[in-house]
Formats: sequence, C-alpha cells, structure tokens
Amino acid sequence: MFEEFGFDDLAKELERLGDIDKYAPELLTEAAPILERELKKEVSKETNRGYAKGDLKKSIKPMKPGRNKYGYYIAVTATGKDRKGIRNNEKLAYLEYGTSKQEARPVIGKAVHHSENECLQIMQEKFNEVVGK
Repeated sequence: MFEEFGFDDLAKELERLGDIDKYAPELLTEAAPILERELKKEVSKETNRGYAKGDLKKSIKPMKPGRNKYGYYIAVTATGKDRKGIRNNEKLAYLEYGTSKQEARPVIGKAVHHSENECLQIMQEKFNEVVGK
C-alpha cells in the first residue's frame, strides 16, 4: 500500500508498476460518480433561481475512460439536449464561463475542488483492491 497523496503521484505509482493500461480506467471509473455528484450539486445551486427545470443537472453523466498523449482521463459532463433542443453541454459552458448577458458561475472548478480528496481516496482503495494489497 502507498500513502495517500495527489493524483500525479498515484499515476507515477501506476506507471512504476507497469500496468497503467490495466488499472487506470478502473480507477477513474470508480471515482467518476463522486465528481458527477459534486458537479450536479454545484449546477443545482447555480441554476436554482426559479426558472430552471433541472434538465442540465439530469444530463450530467460520466463518459467512458479515454487516453490521449497526456495519459488517461475521464470526463463528467452534460450530455444530450433539453426539451427545447438546446445542447446541455453548451448550457454548462455558458454557466461556467458566462456570456455577454450572464455572469460566469464556475461550477466545474468548485466540483473538482470539492471532490478531489474523496476521488483520490476511492481510487487508492480501488488500487489496493486490484493489486491485491
């Protein structure tokens, strides 16, 4: 078992073991619901102003793990369209960054910040499980 530390350290530990391709997607999949919960909570706080119907919050879901030149990742984002045909991911971007008529309400950064420690903890527990520690 290794000490609890940041995600970069966890990734280095996986690389040291040589099985990052095997373990990383499992670890990310295990932690994604935590970030999903926090993002939904933050979106709900910022959109609960008497006009939102909850379409954006309901549309937030984790994607499948992927890999790019930087390593493994998993996205938790808004999917689909609302009942008016507006893409939910577009609404999430408007909420996060604002528009010329709407102030920015950075929900993504808050959700990441609030979920980071719990995500690291659950990934460590899953790591210990999959490597048999």
